[in-house]
Amino acid sequence: MADAQVIPVSPAAAIAWKAEQRLAQREQVWSRLVEKGLVWQPDPGRTPGPGTVLTLSSPGEWTTEHLKDAALHVLRVEAALNEMNWTLGSAAAHWVQFAGCRPAWISQGVLRPRRQREWMAREEFESNFLSPLLRHCSRQGRSHRLRRWGGALLTLIRSVSGGRDPEPVAELEDLVQRLTPRGRWSPWQICARAMEPAGLAEILVKEEAVRRGARLIYEWRGSRPSTAPLRPWPGVAWVRFHEDEEQAAADYLEQHALHACSLPLWNRTGDPAAACPQRPEADLLVAAGRGNVPAAAPELARFAQVIRRMAPAALVEFAGGEDPAAWNLFVDTLRRGFRFSRVTETGTGRRLCLLERI
Repeated sequence: MADAQVIPVSPAAAIAWKAEQRLAQREQVWSRLVEKGLVWQPDPGRTPGPGTVLTLSSPGEWTTEHLKDAALHVLRVEAALNEMNWTLGSAAAHWVQFAGCRPAWISQGVLRPRRQREWMAREEFESNFLSPLLRHCSRQGRSHRLRRWGGALLTLIRSVSGGRDPEPVAELEDLVQRLTPRGRWSPWQICARAMEPAGLAEILVKEEAVRRGARLIYEWRGSRPSTAPLRPWPGVAWVRFHEDEEQAAADYLEQHALHACSLPLWNRTGDPAAACPQRPEADLLVAAGRGNVPAAAPELARFAQVIRRMAPAALVEFAGGEDPAAWNLFVDTLRRGFRFSRVTETGTGRRLCLLERI
């Protein structure tokens, strides 16, 4: 019998086979990360609740507290991957997003087999997380803490530059923990108690959201609000945009501790749609309470332009008192981009307006 003829495998077929093997291995690694709760995996069968809806944000909208939690999460993902002899090929900050206030890694494509001891994305991690954290610390008057840990920082810098072997991820995680020590409490509840309640406006907001079947709501908070924030309810993804960084950070700590479904962000630019172009439109935008809606004409006009791009409908409360001129300015400005669908008296000198984008 003639010898069996060996059919050579083409280089293209070999490359395709290796790619399929790599993809299958990456899927297995990703499944392990899902089991550990480190990455985002949609689950249509899961009952809606805190942490079940991913809301997109930009690192530019994070406070120090967001940034620190995101940095620690990246290091935990890297540590879990190292146990499987894999690593993160990229440590870009935008690969971390939040479900409620819980950080989650979202990119499967950057997972790589680990070929060397040194973390290939370490320098990117430093530029995306460590450097901004250091700037935040310095700006918030924590230079004494930085001096205390200056030796560790110099060691880190030398390791990144190749001056010595890098520390394990666990040591890097400990360094991040020490960079921005923070209190175990949040002043947010105390501040909220000192504010006047939203009152009837809060009831009307929930009624309108339920009527529309809203699943994503954006709440706008001014720089000096005197009205307490609205209370989200289960089954709704809620993003709260604070113009004040300290209030955003305190609110984030509070919501994180409560495992709530809302994500507070820092509206540092005054234009959340431009800060994160990938963010989807909300079903409803809410700006209720004193101090949340601008009163001056230029600021009010810009506010109207911004919220028009964020949602097709908005509930905006006029709180300018009984002055007819203030009410006329409010109506004339908002009518340029919205149709007034309903106006409801919510108190003395206060009116909640349902606006439909035109």
